[in-house]
Amino acid sequence: MVEGRSDLSLTVFLSDPAHYEGGELVLESPTGEQAMRLPAGHALVYPSTLLHRVEPVRQGERLVAVGWIESRVRSAEKRELLFELDTARRSLFAREGKGEEFDLLCRCHSNLLRMWGP
Repeated sequence: MVEGRSDLSLTVFLSDPAHYEGGELVLESPTGEQAMRLPAGHALVYPSTLLHRVEPVRQGERLVAVGWIESRVRSAEKRELLFELDTARRSLFAREGKGEEFDLLCRCHSNLLRMWGP
């Protein structure tokens, strides 16, 4: 048995969706279900805590590669805060470039990663 945890799940679509029918990856979230059939070579990363299923393939062949990712930050809530902080940091940089506030956000993000990581 493999030790560890799965924070994120990864599905890489290998088949052209024009070559099969059905086989949608359905993610269940608080806002409802989302069914996806992405082009070959595209990947989808989603929290492993989301319920998901694959609809039956009605015709053709659906090939995918799946994997799991263990984050450096164990807590989903902390990962979400880091994501939001990083989003704000990138938005500020795109709007105003490197500045004092951008540097402050970068230091805060880096320090939280060090505090919350292994």
